[in-house]
Amino acid sequence: MNTLITVICIGALVTSSVGAPRLQEYNNETTQVARQLVLERIDEIAHNGHCRQTFWREKIDLNLLRLTIEQTRFYDATGPEGRLKFSVVVGKVASPDRTLRALASEVGADAFVLGYFDGNRYVRTKRVVLTSGYHEQLDPRDGTLHPTTIEEKQNLLLHEILHIALDKDDDDLNSRALCPLRLLAFCRRSQTASASIEGSPASE
Repeated sequence: MNTLITVICIGALVTSSVGAPRLQEYNNETTQVARQLVLERIDEIAHNGHCRQTFWREKIDLNLLRLTIEQTRFYDATGPEGRLKFSVVVGKVASPDRTLRALASEVGADAFVLGYFDGNRYVRTKRVVLTSGYHEQLDPRDGTLHPTTIEEKQNLLLHEILHIALDKDDDDLNSRALCPLRLLAFCRRSQTASASIEGSPASE
């Protein structure tokens, strides 16, 4: 579901400043909302004894996650930010230098972390791309699309933050029950937390 993308950084840097201020405005909003949602999820985990102990057993520092969230930017590939190219977002030369929207269509994930190879070393950036699956999911019962809930969004965001903070791939996270669906199952938000943010926007 959350495949990490690999982009080899070679070739010529291609950038464009057309519409840059407006795109920056959109990105600020996307990043602000995403950070708020996932930080509230971390706070909920910190106040839930079972969840907190589970993360402790996995040697996951909640303060490290908070710091990682504050350092991470989020991009909505379904909106105007989707026109941004990999090289512009990451600051690395890439060939082919695809837009975030093109990358999202190739990866087929609900959200993913941008990354690249530096020699033989894979580098995960603090740049997360949100795709259509972040906004809506297919209902397996009737095949219709339904808007994702706040809790589903939070778990998708948290899963990507875990990729960055722990520098681990999907196989590792899934084996430790840290995939979004497992997080949703064993570490639910409380009614108090739900009421406090239910009116928060998801992402534009």
